[in-house]
Amino acid sequence: MIHSDYYGGRHRSHPRPHSNSKEMERKPQEANINLSYFHGKDNVKAYLDLEMKVEQLFACHHTREERKVHLATLSFQGYAPYWWTSLDRKRRIHGDPPVKYWIDLKSALRKRHIPSYYERGLMDKL
Repeated sequence: MIHSDYYGGRHRSHPRPHSNSKEMERKPQEANINLSYFHGKDNVKAYLDLEMKVEQLFACHHTREERKVHLATLSFQGYAPYWWTSLDRKRRIHGDPPVKYWIDLKSALRKRHIPSYYERGLMDKL
């Protein structure tokens, strides 16, 4: 005779194993990353500070490559989102692929925010 506290050979107080294998194979999720706002003004130091902070946060949180551009552009305020939208539009008009990788966004940002004389001045100091 089966005791009434048992169901299918298991005691009711014991949890049933999960039947959903996806739930058991969950991958760890990336932490939310909060970046300081970047206004896109012609301030080399502000841009370089943003770039360094973004790279540190991406490394610290092991951010997946496909998320980096989206996360970085979320910090854009003021003039910066207009620049970003304009860059994206120009690339589409010219048939260029969209900016998908942080290294490409960083290159475009450097072209926009770091004048050539600034780099020459740094090289002269070295």
